[in-house]
Amino acid sequence: MNAYGFDLETVLVLDDKREGFPAAFILSNRQDSKALSIAFVAIKEYVSISPKVLITNDTESFSIAWRTAFGVLGIKIVVHVASGQKSEEKYFKIN
Repeated sequence: MNAYGFDLETVLVLDDKREGFPAAFILSNRQDSKALSIAFVAIKEYVSISPKVLITNDTESFSIAWRTAFGVLGIKIVVHVASGQKSEEKYFKIN
């Protein structure tokens, strides 16, 4: 959150070379599942995508919002990043 009380989230997608590039930015004063759902539904309506994988931090609000907009995930990848530590990844296969 910045000094004005806003969070900036970036939605990355893979291009044809399998490199991530920013496809959307979410600027909001809230980071709960309701606010994120609104953003994800708008993204879905605008670009008509059907993603199968979500890579996020351990916050459940992103997963809940993602399921609201895009349905059940095929794979959820949770990335933990702490200052000065190596990032750890957890993979969840969702049936």
